[in-house]
Amino acid sequence: MTQITHPAVTKYDLALLFTLIVLIDDRMGDLETENQRLLELMQAFHQARERYDMAYKQSSKSFLTEQIDKLDTVRDKLTKVIEWVARYWTELPDDEDAIRGRRVYQPFKDFEYRRDEALMAQNGKWQNIAQVLAQEPQATDCQTMGLTALVTKANQTTQQIANLMMQRQQDAASYQVGEMKAARLNAEACMDELIQYLNALLVVSPDAALEETAQYIQQDFNKVEAQYQQSRKHGKKEDPQPDGSKDDGEGGDVTPVTPEA
Repeated sequence: MTQITHPAVTKYDLALLFTLIVLIDDRMGDLETENQRLLELMQAFHQARERYDMAYKQSSKSFLTEQIDKLDTVRDKLTKVIEWVARYWTELPDDEDAIRGRRVYQPFKDFEYRRDEALMAQNGKWQNIAQVLAQEPQATDCQTMGLTALVTKANQTTQQIANLMMQRQQDAASYQVGEMKAARLNAEACMDELIQYLNALLVVSPDAALEETAQYIQQDFNKVEAQYQQSRKHGKKEDPQPDGSKDDGEGGDVTPVTPEA
């Protein structure tokens, strides 16, 4: 008699659990049945999958991202003008003017400032450059070259970006602890109820389609468990749990399992 057995899924990290949810939901979607109770459980589980998916995406996304991107574009333009003006001054025929240009341009080279780097790197490098430009004689050089106001705006924009990034991180953590935890618990509960009902049907009214679906679901559980054990063996860093902690399994960095045909 076929029965679906599986270890506790509470030990899985967020990504690995979602892999399992998708696998089982897809299996159930292929099962044709007229059993109304099973159809209700299947629908509830599918809705739990969608809620989990949305919560997982929102936990790593913030509506502040668009605002941060706009400010980063502004800073890119400001720093580009400052850097280019200084570089052009290095080519002026007057030696004193050329020296001014080199003093302002040099920090960009020293700190290897690039506008296509990650925001955190840009923030740190610009802050270092700004410290140099605030000293003498660079401060006077910037004033002579008409760059003082642009440097001030770049400083202010960088601070705004840093503040919004911190707020975004706090918002994401708060969302994950709340909705992500609720969505996970809901998905786990729906999965348990669905598996229990399937096992009951396999006892009282088994048929070929149900048996085949159960066998595939068992394979899915086995694959995900094997992947979990493999991640423990290699000590991969895992996703945080819904409460912000990490379970003792060291799972993580999951490659989704593709259902068998």
